[in-house]
Amino acid sequence: MSSEQLKVLHDLLSRLVDESISPEEITNLERLLEHNQEAQKVYLHYLALHHDLQNENRVELSFNEKKRENVSRLAWVAAMIILCATVFFYVSNNFDSNEKDNGNLFLAEVIAYDGLIEWKDSKTGNDKKFKVGEKLTSGRLEGLSANSWAEIKFKDDTKVIVSGVSELILSDNDGAKMLNLIRGDLSVDANPQPKDKPMKIISPGARAEVLGTQFNVVASADSTRYVVNEGLVRVRRTHDGSVQEVPANHYVIARLNNSDEFKSKPRIDSQKEWSSEFPRDVRRGRLIQSNKITSLNPAIKILSDFSPAAQRFLAPYSLRTKPCLWLEKGRKPELHFSVNIGVSATADSPIVLDDGAVFKIRGSIDRSMFGVDDSNYFLMGLTSNLANGGFAGKFVTKETVKFDPNHNENTFEVKIPIEDFWKIQKGNQSDKLIQTSSAGLELFDIWFLTYQNIGLEIFNVDIIIK
Repeated sequence: MSSEQLKVLHDLLSRLVDESISPEEITNLERLLEHNQEAQKVYLHYLALHHDLQNENRVELSFNEKKRENVSRLAWVAAMIILCATVFFYVSNNFDSNEKDNGNLFLAEVIAYDGLIEWKDSKTGNDKKFKVGEKLTSGRLEGLSANSWAEIKFKDDTKVIVSGVSELILSDNDGAKMLNLIRGDLSVDANPQPKDKPMKIISPGARAEVLGTQFNVVASADSTRYVVNEGLVRVRRTHDGSVQEVPANHYVIARLNNSDEFKSKPRIDSQKEWSSEFPRDVRRGRLIQSNKITSLNPAIKILSDFSPAAQRFLAPYSLRTKPCLWLEKGRKPELHFSVNIGVSATADSPIVLDDGAVFKIRGSIDRSMFGVDDSNYFLMGLTSNLANGGFAGKFVTKETVKFDPNHNENTFEVKIPIEDFWKIQKGNQSDKLIQTSSAGLELFDIWFLTYQNIGLEIFNVDIIIK
C-alpha cells in the first residue's frame, strides 16, 4: 500500500473505533478492504491493538477508583439517604400520573429479536439498548447482518417483523401507524385499523395503506415488492401516482423513476425445485460476468446486455462475496464476507421446501489468497416465511470444502440436505441452534458467509428433490 492509502485507512479505522464513522465512510472502508490483503492485515492488527488498550485502561481506572472509594464512602452514604428520601416522596405523589403518561407515549414493544440490531430514539437522537420487553417510541431500527431479525408488537396487537440487512423508521401520525422501510424485508400482520387512520408503509418507489391484512414487503435501493397473503393492500407508485389494489395471493413491484406496467399479478402455485438465475436473484454481492464466451464474439456480448436469455446461456454470471462490517456498541467491529441470493424474494412463484430437498451449490474458492488452505468452510443460511404468512425464522449450517493438495483446481460442488440446517433461536442468556425442520416453509432467500476473505464465488444454487 502507498503511504497515502495507509493514511486514509488509518483515518477510517480511527473513526470506526471512535464510533464517529459515517455510512459513506463505512462503504469506502469496505471497498478498500475488499481486494487488498495488506489492508485486511492492518485492519485486524489495528482493532486488536485498540481492544488491548481498552482493557488496560479499564484495569487502570478500576485501580484508581478503589483508591478513592474509602475517601468518598461516608459522603456517598449521606447523599444516598437524602436522595432516597426525595425519590420516595416524588414517586409516591406522582406514580399514577407518570405511569399513565408513559403508557400513552410508547408505540410498540419488542417481542423477540436475533442477530445485530441497533435502535435510535428519534426524540433524543441517542442509541438505546434493544431488548425483549423494551417499550419503543418513534425511532430508527437497523438490522446489521443477514441473520438479523426483530419482532415488534403495537398496542392493538398488530405485529411487524423486519429481517436481514434492513432499516425501518417507526413513527406515529395522530394515532396512525407510520412505517418507513428504507431497505430490507418486512412482514406485517395488521389487525383492523381505524378507517380514518390506516397504517401507512413508505418504501422506495411506493406508498401503501393498510386497514387489516397480512403481507410482506421487500425493499431495495430502487424498488419495492409487495406480496399480499391475506386481505387487501392499496399501493401507490411514487413516480406517477398510479394506484393498484393488491388482493390476497397477488404481488406488485413498484420501481423508482420507471414507467413500466404497474399491475398486481397472481402468485402462481408454489414450486419445490428451483435454480438460481443471475443477475435476477442477486440481493447482495459482487456480480461477475463470465468472459469465456463473450470474448470470442463481440456481437454475443452486445446481445447478452439486452437479452435475459442470452445472459443466462451465453454469458453466465457468478456472485462473489463482498466485505461487510458488523458494528455493535460494546463489541469490537467484525469483518466478514457475504452474498445474499433471492429465492421467493425474486421469483414470480413461491418456493416451498420439501422434506427431501437438497441444495446443490457450485462455486469456487481462490486458493491463491492469504489464509486459504486445502480445507475451508463457509456458513450457509436460509430465511423462511410461513407458507401463507409472514416471517418464520432463519436456519443455518456449516459446510467444509476440501481440496486435493496435489491439484490446483479452485472449483467445488457440494450437496447439502435440508436436515443439515438448524434453526437459530434467541435464548435468554445466549443464542442457540435447535434441530427443527424447515420443511413446509416458504424459502425467502439464502446467504453465504465467511469470516476471512477466501474469495468465495457462487456460480449457481439448485434445489432438487432426492
